Amino acid sequence: MSRDTSPFIVGDYWLDKRRDGKAPDVWQIAGREQGRLVYRSTKCRDVAKAKEALRTFDANLRSKTKQDVEDAELLPHLFLYLKEHGPDVHRLDTVKSSFRAWIGFFRQDELGTGVKVADISKSTVARFRRWRMGPHEWDVPWGGRQFRHISTGVSGEAVQRNIDDLRAALRHAEDEKRIAAAPRIPSVDKTLRSKPRKLTLTPAELGAIVAYADHEPDVQAWLWLLIGTGVRPDAGLAFNPAAQWHGAVADMHPVGWPETNKRNPVVPVIEPLQKLMAAWPGGKPVKSRKIWWRTMRAKLGHPVSVIPKTIRHTVATHLRSSGVPGEQISALLGHKDEGDTLETTTTRYAHVDPNKMKAAIRALGKLWDQVEREATKWRRVHIVSITGDNNKVVERRSSEKPKEVVGSNGGR
Repeated sequence: MSRDTSPFIVGDYWLDKRRDGKAPDVWQIAGREQGRLVYRSTKCRDVAKAKEALRTFDANLRSKTKQDVEDAELLPHLFLYLKEHGPDVHRLDTVKSSFRAWIGFFRQDELGTGVKVADISKSTVARFRRWRMGPHEWDVPWGGRQFRHISTGVSGEAVQRNIDDLRAALRHAEDEKRIAAAPRIPSVDKTLRSKPRKLTLTPAELGAIVAYADHEPDVQAWLWLLIGTGVRPDAGLAFNPAAQWHGAVADMHPVGWPETNKRNPVVPVIEPLQKLMAAWPGGKPVKSRKIWWRTMRAKLGHPVSVIPKTIRHTVATHLRSSGVPGEQISALLGHKDEGDTLETTTTRYAHVDPNKMKAAIRALGKLWDQVEREATKWRRVHIVSITGDNNKVVERRSSEKPKEVVGSNGGR
């Protein structure tokens, strides 16, 4: 059919059927490029879905040129951000999850998936926040897969992360001069956020977590790294001993990560951690550390408030209770502690030599020994086995002694 008889025309493109008779039931996106007619399959037989495919195709094209926020569709800018800035994002899976949540919301909201950048207003964000913090679910196609999510509601912090990721995508669009000015997106009110977590783990609880990871050496090494250094969990995931370990010290800032006020510092490496680094496990890591943690938490009976960063909080608490000077604690954790009198990150790193942090080294060694002992105790009482479908089962060992068999004459 010709452009004039097409059921849907958007800009320079229209819906058509292939004129060679191939795939006669599948709608094509037709358009002239460099003087010749070009077809792109929508992979849709239903004309309504084909129209949506053409509209999305056109929106993606226009998103690469400068637009007014009233005309610019939001979703293409999310995907452009992932494509262009994604390699520099350290928690890319988290950002993708945020964007899927926004898309899931818009699929159910009055704005729809054709939402414009200018539609991101205070009321839109409020609707998103209420939706995310209450029971909700969504089903979103993504990268050739269908992602389904069911939730009883997330925390205010989780919503704020979603908002921050959306802000980053719009700032990227503004920096690339694709939109004149990104809209101001309000944050989640502080009254809707949780109070700072004060939760810590006992050596026995840490030992159980370490022992539970016996079947995943890469996860276990990550756990020991958190316990032995107090490093931020995401930086620990990216740790590469070959590039970052230098004998008695290690630079916990992954190679290629940007320098910020939350720079991961150079820290002392206690002796047992040095042995681990010398034999750092290779092999295939678990598919998702987030799923592993969630499963471990359920198997060991920890509340949902126990997260990887809880180990960092535990290390900090142990150091304080062990009388380690605040300056050493701050230097080890890579941030300014409440009781630290140093003013800047630069000043802090210039004055703290990791080789001279004797109090911190002693305290970390003591915590390591306690956790190692508790892990051994936990293994004596528990068995962790892998089922045929690759699930873990945690069982208690029988405490009963084998009964002695007594003969009919009373002899043994």
